[in-house]
Amino acid sequence: MLKLYNTFTKSLENLASTDSDIKVYLCGPTVQSSPHIGHGRSAVVFDFMVRYIKYSGMNVIFARNITDIDDKIIEKSIEENISYKELGDRVTKEFKDSYDKLNCLTPDFEPKATETIDQMIDLIDDLIRKDYAYVTKSGVYFDVSKYDSYLELSGRSFDEVLSGTRVNIEEDKKNSEDFALWKISKENEPSWKSPWGSGRPGWHIECSAMIHDIFKGEIDIHCGGNDLIFPHHENERAQSTSAFSHNFVKHWVHNGMINFSGKKMSKSEGNSKFLAEYIDNYGGNVLRYFFLRANYRKPQEFSESLLEESKVTFNNIESLIYGVEAGLEDSNLEKMFNDAMNDDLNTPKFLGDMFEYINKNKNGNRTQFIKTKSTIKYLFEILGFVFEDKEQKVDIKLLENILIEQNIQIENDINVSINKFIAKRNEYRNNKEFEKADYMRNRLDEIGIVIEDGNESGWRWKNS
Repeated sequence: MLKLYNTFTKSLENLASTDSDIKVYLCGPTVQSSPHIGHGRSAVVFDFMVRYIKYSGMNVIFARNITDIDDKIIEKSIEENISYKELGDRVTKEFKDSYDKLNCLTPDFEPKATETIDQMIDLIDDLIRKDYAYVTKSGVYFDVSKYDSYLELSGRSFDEVLSGTRVNIEEDKKNSEDFALWKISKENEPSWKSPWGSGRPGWHIECSAMIHDIFKGEIDIHCGGNDLIFPHHENERAQSTSAFSHNFVKHWVHNGMINFSGKKMSKSEGNSKFLAEYIDNYGGNVLRYFFLRANYRKPQEFSESLLEESKVTFNNIESLIYGVEAGLEDSNLEKMFNDAMNDDLNTPKFLGDMFEYINKNKNGNRTQFIKTKSTIKYLFEILGFVFEDKEQKVDIKLLENILIEQNIQIENDINVSINKFIAKRNEYRNNKEFEKADYMRNRLDEIGIVIEDGNESGWRWKNS
């Protein structure tokens, strides 16, 4: 059974539902600027999760929202001298294009904030009637002093909240930590009519309203980046559990951030990397593989060299499984996959076990190794990778000559032959006979095979 780490309980818990469906809600993008590599990680790791839950035999109802109105969007649209809608539509398309190229599943529901205003107004009205919210000249605010469980999700103290409070706090709030449910719009700002005046929703209220509108009750998994734990998810939890009689969320699941040389990626650091650039340069499969290499809850270091390394390794995986039909033919490998994924989606453990298993069995029974390759292809397809089986052309006669030169037996499986070739070349390198080693590398390069020293798979096709 799949165990997931629950941010709220800070423990691993079995994923189980009293309903026939697993209800999943992912906090989607705020569409004020182009998607960056961190958006890609969040989309892909939770795509792995949804796909694996489905593979495990459970039905999933998956929702991911689009925040298409907020202060940042208004500021950016003014900066570009276009409407908030023009900006939102353009950036939304960029996100959807990136999701498609990363082969992420399309959600069953993808509500926009501007399309859910009525539901938000109803929820705010309910919170006011239940005395959890109050109205001022600047808007409507949630009164955190009325909610005893505030900060239980994030584990923060009120002192920490106050020390991190942003400037420009509205003066008519009862408490500094109270947060906006509805903001009265200033002149020339987008606005919608409400019982409290023309304005727009606060950021946090939209997800609570959308979840209630779509699922009508408690959901199984609420996920997003761990930068959303506070204030966004903390405030969502306060709103929803105050307004409704259910517990709102069973499992809070969060992914770690992308780091550059140990620094968290952020606009303030000036190190945001646009996702489309890397998809164009490396392809969706390589980006997916890069994200697969790290534990989803931990920070992931990002660099061009790590992407290049991922590209080489994934190309070698493609070469390994080229020409085989996908199928669950190797029960040992299937068990490794299930054990790793059930352990809080431990994808790096699966990769480590898989490569060790390949190296142990690649020179063994040919029929069994084909079953292994078939299973690898099947499991990677389960994780959302797409294989086109591009034909790799090689001059077989020339390859045979190169192998005969080194007294290497020609095998039916090209991987076995080349791995023997690489093993002999490594002997030369270990003995510091570098001229012979270089000669062997150059001979393979002539027929389109590149030896990658230090890479776990050892070689790749030149045209990959």
